[in-house]
Amino acid sequence: MTVPADERVRAERAYFPAEPSGVQRYHFPDGVEEVRFGADVTQDVAALCEKYGYQRPFVFSSRTLNRTTDIVDRIAESLRTKLVGRSDRVGEHAPLSNVIAAISEVREANADVLVCIGGGSVMDFGKFVQLGVTEGVHTRDDFRALRVDQEPKLNQRPELRQITIPTTFSLPEWTPAGTPVDDETGKKITLRIPDGVGRAILYDPNVVRHTPVRLALVTAIRGLDHSINTVCSTSPVDLCTVLALQAITHFHTAIPLLAKGDADIALPMLQRASWLGGVCQMSVPHGFSHFMVHVLAPWANIGHSETACVMMLAQARWWREHNDPRLADVAAAMGRPGETLDVILYDLLREIGLPTSLREIGIDPTTIHEVVPLALAHPYVTLHNMRPIATADDILAILASVVE
Repeated sequence: MTVPADERVRAERAYFPAEPSGVQRYHFPDGVEEVRFGADVTQDVAALCEKYGYQRPFVFSSRTLNRTTDIVDRIAESLRTKLVGRSDRVGEHAPLSNVIAAISEVREANADVLVCIGGGSVMDFGKFVQLGVTEGVHTRDDFRALRVDQEPKLNQRPELRQITIPTTFSLPEWTPAGTPVDDETGKKITLRIPDGVGRAILYDPNVVRHTPVRLALVTAIRGLDHSINTVCSTSPVDLCTVLALQAITHFHTAIPLLAKGDADIALPMLQRASWLGGVCQMSVPHGFSHFMVHVLAPWANIGHSETACVMMLAQARWWREHNDPRLADVAAAMGRPGETLDVILYDLLREIGLPTSLREIGIDPTTIHEVVPLALAHPYVTLHNMRPIATADDILAILASVVE
């Protein structure tokens, strides 16, 4: 089973329009006006609402952050009487039923901006609410009609924007796209959100102190995987390569420090890595490990970032016999020049106690053949890979490298 050629072309053009031979394209994510690094969200959210003229903010947050810390309360207090609503009913992977309910709440409150604080699910949830309000979504079928593979004609001037405050490190604050779960099928759908990246992105080191260490570690691995994919893209861009290599150095330095308890140094470094790595994501196509996570995680009902640990390693093992100088650049950025990338990644994952095999994330190796048709049907899994991936046998070989 393979994706029809015309569908693959549509999928590719949705994000990476063709450029003349030899032309490099750097695309700053649409809609971002400023990044505040070292922010204080208890002051900066209100200041940004004042700056942009927003009068009716609605806050979405993670449940843990809302119910076990005072951060969301303090943001709400800073907004005073302007605040028209707040909710922590997001849900893992942003189920469509939750998104549709939130769209109704936002409409009823007549909100003019979303403030989204939390991890990847919250970042993406805000994008989907923004898209739903702008496009007049009321039902599941309305959302499904907006899928990328349906080639929808979207309003390029959203009615609603976001201020985003990421608390993890997998870089979703930088992508105007996302994959909510369709509750009825259990599968993800791919959406593109015009100006889906926040109008302002706030990196507050005090907020991420509340992120559980394991969650911070696995999402940092996901961010590292994104940055490796940026360097090893089939259509690299010089600026992105330089920034992503710097991000890789930060990720590889900070992840073990955080695992050892040195949060004061590690957390700001991980936020800086998120900024450097994230700002490049929409300029170059990524490969297998990035998108296989979107297939494998919902199929096995496991977390994206745990899955990313194993898929990052699997991809590096697939590259082992591939002679490309960028692999040496990545190894050098990780402080181990001349060594093999998959060994470096395996050592890192083992050092911090994260999974290196399918069995460790709860997948029975005897069942992996079942996910291959889903991988082949995904428009991106086989599309942009430094060492080509084209067949079921290729995917089985990659997965077989990390079964135990």
